[in-house]
Amino acid sequence: MIKRRDVPDGLPYRLYERFGVNKYSIGYKLESGKWAFRLQCPVHNQAEIAKLKREAIQQAAQLAFNGGQGGVIGLIDGWVEWQEKLPVSDLNKRADSTLKENKREAENLKKSFGHLEPHQITMVLGYEYLDACVSNNRAAKGNKEIALFQVILEFAVRKGVIDTNPLRGIRKNKTVSLQRYVTDEEIEIAYQVGKEKGGSRLIVALALRTAWLCVRRSVEVRAITRDAITDAGIMWKAGKVKIGKEKPPVLIEWTPELRDTIQQAINIKRNHVAGSMYIFGNMRGQRYTKGGWKSILDDLMQDCVTEAEKLSIEFKPFSLQDCRPKGVSDKLDRGHTDVQSATGHTTDRMIGQLYDRRQIKKATPVK
Repeated sequence: MIKRRDVPDGLPYRLYERFGVNKYSIGYKLESGKWAFRLQCPVHNQAEIAKLKREAIQQAAQLAFNGGQGGVIGLIDGWVEWQEKLPVSDLNKRADSTLKENKREAENLKKSFGHLEPHQITMVLGYEYLDACVSNNRAAKGNKEIALFQVILEFAVRKGVIDTNPLRGIRKNKTVSLQRYVTDEEIEIAYQVGKEKGGSRLIVALALRTAWLCVRRSVEVRAITRDAITDAGIMWKAGKVKIGKEKPPVLIEWTPELRDTIQQAINIKRNHVAGSMYIFGNMRGQRYTKGGWKSILDDLMQDCVTEAEKLSIEFKPFSLQDCRPKGVSDKLDRGHTDVQSATGHTTDRMIGQLYDRRQIKKATPVK
């Protein structure tokens, strides 16, 4: 514990100076009692003392900005706090869903780099982290975490904590993008098993079906609320929105299959104290957390594997993320011309790169 100063000396909190017989010292003491830094010079050199005091006050202010923690942990926490305080209109502000994911990624960065100071980070350490992620079958996750660390270190440059970004230009791990195409049979098995099991498994099965029919992202499906239901169809808002590049909502018009799917989800009996805001909310009517959703999805998929074995049908577990590419691929295969409007993308580039999983592409011969 650090007690209050016996005599106020005008220095910032946690910054202490000492005039010895031969040396002058000034330093910043962390909450743990350890020194974050200490600067020294001959006690009779007044010019050097004034210089060190200015330098120490500047470093102390930076540590205070980093939450008083110092080091990489303080830097990461400072970046998160900065993001959270940015106004919604600021172009530097990340979407809430992105920042939530960044916080999870940042915990792994803290575990690996938290014992270091920002100026101790090197390109070599960055590559060691990426190599370790490959060894642990986390190559893609490692790429995302290092990309986040690059952003945070650039923030450190901006705030004067370090002079240059040590990870600028680092080359990420090479990864293989899995082009998973969910079959009609797999969608149907998930739906039928969900109906048989009922409850939370049925909620997830109906959400999978809706993501396919409406070509939606997972975050959009889990977040959809009942006020999005209109007489004409379901009004979807983009799950990923950049400030200044807001996209208009997408109306997916009713089909008998979509109407029946949504009605089933609404009719599922929740707990008597549950709310009724989310169409695919949990049994308490609340939005599923990522962990809660994954747990129910894993249970449903395991039930589907067992059922498929009984029917001698091939089945591979899939997720909400796999349903959007299936929906896009099926629309393209059927010659639909509204794929770009349905997905909300402004160009066909992303559609072709990420979502087109057609097993066979058809074309007419040259006449």
